[in-house]
Amino acid sequence: MQDKSKKKTTISDIAKRAGVSSATVSRVLSGSDYPVNREVRKEIERIAVGMRYKPNVFGQLLRGGTSREIGVIIPSLSNPFYAELVSAVERECFDRGYMPIICSSQNQFQLETKHLDIFQRKQVAGLLLSSIHLAGAFLRTLRALPVPFVLFDQPYAYAAIDSVSFDFLDAGYKAAQFLFDEGHKDIVFVSGPLDRFSRKRLFEGYKKAFKERRRRFSSQNALIAVLDRQKDCFDDGFYRGQYAAELLMNRRYLPDAVFAVNDMTAIGLIKRFEKDGVRVPSDISVVGCDNIPFGEMFVPSLTTIDQSAEETGRLAADILLNRIENKPVAVNRIMLEPKLIIRESVRKIHHKVRR
Repeated sequence: MQDKSKKKTTISDIAKRAGVSSATVSRVLSGSDYPVNREVRKEIERIAVGMRYKPNVFGQLLRGGTSREIGVIIPSLSNPFYAELVSAVERECFDRGYMPIICSSQNQFQLETKHLDIFQRKQVAGLLLSSIHLAGAFLRTLRALPVPFVLFDQPYAYAAIDSVSFDFLDAGYKAAQFLFDEGHKDIVFVSGPLDRFSRKRLFEGYKKAFKERRRRFSSQNALIAVLDRQKDCFDDGFYRGQYAAELLMNRRYLPDAVFAVNDMTAIGLIKRFEKDGVRVPSDISVVGCDNIPFGEMFVPSLTTIDQSAEETGRLAADILLNRIENKPVAVNRIMLEPKLIIRESVRKIHHKVRR
């Protein structure tokens, strides 16, 4: 039960402790450029921390003035990976007195562009964007924005843009190498259309492992599962995984293992396999890429590549807010490294040695 005796610290409380006016405290804590003595400013900040002062974000927004709203555009709200990422963005923004506004492009470039236009007219303080199509005119539009922006999740090849991305090339490479190490020979990469840079890089890393192991790579080692347009817009990967499993079971031979483009695709694969009596990992191994929380709770628990969703969201928000607050910072291009998470969905195959 909440202790009602613990009164929330107000600006007036800090003003009394510091021996200054409430207006002075408000100017310091809101980041105003209004001139305040340096020592007084430090003392107010020290007292605010000591008294665990939390700014009223909603009050700041209602009072108007400088925008404290942050526009956030992601491809999907249904994918648990983005839910985890956005939660980290929200925490960072709220802790620093900003209000994030979350929009999903539903994997549609037209809707992504529409959200960007709305945020421009709304005059948000800054933008966080995971774009499914960052090129040409859209990139020029971003660079012409009067507010700072940070790209996150998808890897970008533009040196002068703040971004927090993930090494998808190494992720694909690590997943394939692990399956080879576990004795799997016939491996299939399952993905949607390779129209996103992240999917392309994941696929390139996957093929790189074949080349290094001197394994023959053919069209049978990749399955691009294409859903109808309406279902594809809202699918988090689960239905694509189920469809891919059906296609794989229609092949003459079932592969040893599958590497799925994301965890929800991997889970869709497993559920469809189980429906037809194909056991994971006894009959086929499955590896995902995301490390969503549900993957650990799923049966069998999912072997996957950790994509650091929480860290991506936190770092991207921190960079953006530092830009908004005019803190000195060089262009940030952060690329997070993949980590293999070994669980129950992969079996080890022991091949007999010929004599």
